[in-house]
Amino acid sequence: MIILYIIIILNTIFGQIRPYEEPKYINNQKYTLKEYELNNINNVLKLKVKKGLSHHLIKLTDKKLYTININNKDNNLTFFLIDLDRFAFNGPYTNNDLITDPINSKNIILEIINKDPNDIIIDIDIKEHNHNFKQNSQKKYNYTNRENPIILVTGYWPPTNEMIRHFSQDTNLNPNGWQGENWENSGYDIVSYFPTFDDPNCTSCGQGNGILQVDYQNTSEDFWPIANSHTPIGIVTFSRGFNNLSWELEYNAYNRTNWYNDYETPFLPTPNPPDQDEAAFYLRNSNLPMEEIIVSIDNLGLGLDPYIDSAGDPGRFVSEFMAYHGTWYRDLNLSSDLKCIAAGHVHVGGQIDTDIAKLAANQTIRELIKYLDESIYILGDANLDNIIDVLDLVLIINNILGNAEFSTTQFLASDINQDGIINIQDIILVVNMILNN
Repeated sequence: MIILYIIIILNTIFGQIRPYEEPKYINNQKYTLKEYELNNINNVLKLKVKKGLSHHLIKLTDKKLYTININNKDNNLTFFLIDLDRFAFNGPYTNNDLITDPINSKNIILEIINKDPNDIIIDIDIKEHNHNFKQNSQKKYNYTNRENPIILVTGYWPPTNEMIRHFSQDTNLNPNGWQGENWENSGYDIVSYFPTFDDPNCTSCGQGNGILQVDYQNTSEDFWPIANSHTPIGIVTFSRGFNNLSWELEYNAYNRTNWYNDYETPFLPTPNPPDQDEAAFYLRNSNLPMEEIIVSIDNLGLGLDPYIDSAGDPGRFVSEFMAYHGTWYRDLNLSSDLKCIAAGHVHVGGQIDTDIAKLAANQTIRELIKYLDESIYILGDANLDNIIDVLDLVLIINNILGNAEFSTTQFLASDINQDGIINIQDIILVVNMILNN
């Protein structure tokens, strides 16, 4: 039993979230602040840190998304970053030579706990966050027409399960009724699945109850029947990330073998790696419209820190396991008639209020819908109204006669036999499609 408790504690520490711990300054702003003005972020700031607790206010010229490289050669140091304007924080950090999660502020308090009896010199290197991300160009997909294609969203720990509760079709989980049918008249149904927790505001939440528990075996056993029954056109998997205000879009998910243990035996995925058709550490990438989501979340003015993690991974725990499953399903179904066109994972900061997280999740889904609308076309639907009728026939004829110009999507939709030319053969095929309808 003692060994089991130790395993659970280690999992909490080394899982995809840090142990929940608040900096001292959050609850007591009477500490003395040593102030440093940094007009040029290319200059490295050297700090002399004495034993015990100290607070250092770094004033920057502009409010931007910054990452901080703390050159720390001593294991006796613990760090927090505090946004003085919002009293949000990142941390705790204890690693050597660490790079922090991005923080959006120009007044940053660095709270340092030094357990070493000696003074320590550390280097603070502040950089504007640059995800160095270049997404592949958007592809166009010939899509079989169907009523209200489905977007599947999943969550794990709060606030991610609570923020998508309104999309659940389970009346026990969502007694107020499913709000995802033809959501916002978009033509898409939004369906959600998530575990529940005895404490809906938990910080160390554990495995949870019900469907999609934070467990490798439970996730696999639940995910595939859910996805195969809904045949979603898009998938967004959410989970709680670090204890901050981040909206972190993960680009990578790996078919890894070096997972952290979950909460119940067997502690690792079975099989491991989970995707037996690919090599260990095979990489699948998100193709959500990440840049658009970041800009859109910023424009909402919710006080969040949205960014793309283009070089890292979603954490080697059940979050990354789920992230891999979503992109795995997409890759398996890109060529099917009922295609899954986009999938990806979002880590949600643990300090985000549920109502705020709900607004950001809704906006993320809106941007995905825009992306899907721009990505899909139906053969014969020249005017892109999702109906194949005489209006499409007239438009195709006008294009052939030179009286109507087509966008790339319209051209692809009108090239019925997909020979790269719009001509009389396509007109005949459209006529047959209209008559058959």
